[in-house]
Amino acid sequence: MKRKLAMRSGAVNVQKRASILLLLLLGVACSIAGTPTPQDEKTKDDKNEEKKPEPFVIKKITQGMGLDRIGDLSPDGKSILLIGKKPGKMPQVYIMDIAGFAIRPPLTNLRSGVSEAVWSPSGEMIAVSGADESASFPEIYVIDVGTNKQRRLTQNNFSDRQPVFTPDGKRLLFTTDESPLQDAAFGIPHVVSVGTGGEKGEVFTEDEGSSILSSISTDGKTVLLVKVNEINGRHSLWQYGFEGKPMRSLTERRFARIHRHTQAAGERIVLWAQQEVEQQDNVYLLDLKSGAIETLPEPDLPKLDPTISPDGKLIAFIGPAARGRALYLFDSGTGRISQLTHKGVSNYSPRFVSNTMILFGSDREIEREIYSVDLAQTAGKKK
Repeated sequence: MKRKLAMRSGAVNVQKRASILLLLLLGVACSIAGTPTPQDEKTKDDKNEEKKPEPFVIKKITQGMGLDRIGDLSPDGKSILLIGKKPGKMPQVYIMDIAGFAIRPPLTNLRSGVSEAVWSPSGEMIAVSGADESASFPEIYVIDVGTNKQRRLTQNNFSDRQPVFTPDGKRLLFTTDESPLQDAAFGIPHVVSVGTGGEKGEVFTEDEGSSILSSISTDGKTVLLVKVNEINGRHSLWQYGFEGKPMRSLTERRFARIHRHTQAAGERIVLWAQQEVEQQDNVYLLDLKSGAIETLPEPDLPKLDPTISPDGKLIAFIGPAARGRALYLFDSGTGRISQLTHKGVSNYSPRFVSNTMILFGSDREIEREIYSVDLAQTAGKKK
């Protein structure tokens, strides 16, 4: 982290950089594939689909939210981040209390809105990627949750995204396409480190190639990030030390795209990825000890936007259904996948808030709102 964002020796072929950037943008497009779509006119088959029984109790918990996506649970498990879009407004960040589902006033008011938001380890700050009046592209901001004071950490004509706090909360890692070469028009996406106090950004890795999607391991000792092969554009998940030195490749070049990687409880990482560009999205389980990678059952069922229960035993995800997209659940105890929803054209952005409660977005009643599904309460025993 001591290396300043300065000139590197040598230059990478511009055509290769442009190709890689295009592939990365395609990957981002896939990663937001759960974005809701307008309600279609209901056919007879649609109505039959909605009449199918749903196994667990589902409740609507917001009104007029205009939900864009559900973010992460706070470190104390009491709140969750939301990105919502009020009528005529850009998406902004909200905090919803889990007990009672009360939503606080918007935490941001950025002109071009917010696309991503993450908690600091202490829960006292959040980092967002968005753009205010003076920004042409997404920048990184930190916001004090208690005071709503906002500090802009980056200022350039490039896209800064995917922020994540280091375990001590003093620095942020994020992905930028600002070139590390002075006076360059653009560069390949790479991970940068910046202090939350506004210190100058530093290139995190020494790699000449592209690096994206950084996260922190559950033990807080290493950084996980995706490296993009400069020749064929394939993605591989790597483990790095906090000094920016590579430790090992966890997946080699098995995947054409990795849209997200999340470490579950224990020595397991859940990957939302594609093995080949032309293939559908799927969810894979990576065992950190053995290096073995398994696919969830029903490989012909595309799987998007996975979320993991705190105990790591359940994975909820979005997949196609008879009408639109539905919410599904994989139970590692039984090894089976079940469909949780039959209503709505677009069900999206699922997030576990406990081992038995999932929040998700849906247009079940046309408007995009937040719903909860209680895995501890079957529909036949609704109170």
